[in-house]
Amino acid sequence: MKTFLMVLTLAASTFALANEEQASVDTVKDSYEFCLDMADGEENKDNAVLFCVNDELKSLGYKPFDTLQAIKSFIKAD
Repeated sequence: MKTFLMVLTLAASTFALANEEQASVDTVKDSYEFCLDMADGEENKDNAVLFCVNDELKSLGYKPFDTLQAIKSFIKAD
């Protein structure tokens, strides 16, 4: 039974990774603004914002960004 559950979990996680897509501009912008507020006063604010946005996006099943600049460019492209 444990083996079956492990296989099922692995299949589900593989399926989730295969279905990652880019979030909408509104979703990224909302996450960015939220994370910007949350990172206020952080020592390394840029890294905190990048980590926060990517964490939000991953939890929603979207692809993360490589850099904070990529997030900013994506938002401005709209």
